[in-house]
Amino acid sequence: IGYMLCGKSTVGKKLAKRLNLEFVDTDKLIESKYRLSVEQIFSKYGETVFRLFEKEILEDLIKKDNIVVATGGGMPCFGENLKTMKSNGIVIYLNMNPISIVSRHKKSHRPRPLLKGKNDEELLEYIKQKKKKRDFYYQQADLILKAESINIEEIISKISSTRFF
Repeated sequence: IGYMLCGKSTVGKKLAKRLNLEFVDTDKLIESKYRLSVEQIFSKYGETVFRLFEKEILEDLIKKDNIVVATGGGMPCFGENLKTMKSNGIVIYLNMNPISIVSRHKKSHRPRPLLKGKNDEELLEYIKQKKKKRDFYYQQADLILKAESINIEEIISKISSTRFF
């Protein structure tokens, strides 16, 4: 888990490969299931419907074993999602500061509906506010890692060497 652009999918894919497990990205599952991009879902139906879709996907995923899941940034912050995740697996928070998130956003080619149409100053302030609210949930993770300059091998090594594996 973690705020958007903190490396959840990148780390998740590599961790799954290292542990010989299946990798799942909840945003990709939603797009596949509903045949709409995350951006289209937000545009057509709004955030509330998107969060319901996330909940449905999570309920499907907890029936599976031996998977590594990268969630959308908001998934653990709504309803009982975090409780569900913690009772069915190990939750790892990739923490990144807002300035680094803004920097990554500028380089990203993937649309981020919640960041759309904001200038740099508005973007930084928005991310700071949202991340501060979400940190309440993120900080409840089983393992918290700084993801500033992601060294995939180092992060995978830390994750793999914890008491969880």
